[in-house]
Amino acid sequence: FRLARADECAFRIGDLASQWSSDGPLDFEQVRQGEYVQLFVTRLRPAPPEASLLFSEAVNHLRATIDNVIWYLVEREHGELTGYPATLVNMPIVQAPTSFDNWIRKRVQNKISAFGEGTPLHQRMRALQHYADLQSSIPSMGELLARLTGQAVERAHPLLLLQAYSNYDKHRSIRVAVARTFGSSDATPLATQKLDHQAIRVGDALGPKVRWGQPASQDASTALMVERPSPFTAWVNPTKELNAMRRHVSDVVLPILLTGLEMPNGLPPRISLGDDGRSNRERLNSGTREDAEARIGPVVRARYEEAMAKEPEFAPIAEDAPDAPPPEWHC
Repeated sequence: FRLARADECAFRIGDLASQWSSDGPLDFEQVRQGEYVQLFVTRLRPAPPEASLLFSEAVNHLRATIDNVIWYLVEREHGELTGYPATLVNMPIVQAPTSFDNWIRKRVQNKISAFGEGTPLHQRMRALQHYADLQSSIPSMGELLARLTGQAVERAHPLLLLQAYSNYDKHRSIRVAVARTFGSSDATPLATQKLDHQAIRVGDALGPKVRWGQPASQDASTALMVERPSPFTAWVNPTKELNAMRRHVSDVVLPILLTGLEMPNGLPPRISLGDDGRSNRERLNSGTREDAEARIGPVVRARYEEAMAKEPEFAPIAEDAPDAPPPEWHC
């Protein structure tokens, strides 16, 4: 059920973010500078705080899901653990084999033999570490988008990424409510423009300077993105990021810990969690296969089409601009 809750959080973030973007989070004005004019940001609508809270909640559910399974497997072997040994029961996510060996040694010394070398749990946990699992990775964006915008794709192992988010969230707020804007102008050739999402603040110029009186248009697409914690650096779509981590936990981590084998699509992403009178088994059996990313797609497309159907807006001219015919800046 934690996985289903993480999926619901991912969908709600996508819904919040797309509504925020379609509501027009930026205001502009034209500022004349001699014979030229440029568009400047005068207002940036604050992002909903709920977005970062939902992301944090989803990360915690994903991490706890893995530890819950480890607890189940250890207690099946040892019975109920109490005191200090109980604090040592979790899933190791480490950088190097030596760190894994040290982690195991400490548990075995405290008589948690289920973690001992040669046991099924030991072998399965080792197989899930990033240095053993060289196939799993989460890209920061799709290859096609990266080529179109001239950006590099950052790939991160799902467990290292989940661990980084979890550790960061314990001490700081995950940076999901930061606006990034993609803009393009018909005043300059598309090939010369920066097409990736850029940080935007009040007072920033948007688009190039244009000769006063020359009609020009500026498109802007502003999104809420999450900053991956160190050692990663990419800004990513929060719904896609959470969905990829949830899918790895559901399809790879949990089934390997329990059976030694991956089980793609073994659990439905969406399960009813409300008070509907059904048993846990009935909830699982009635779950649906559309994950958050698939469900939010039609919502985002509908809002995008609605936005594209709107008439262009003409940015006001700054009060101190000379009284002269304005260029037709619209966005």
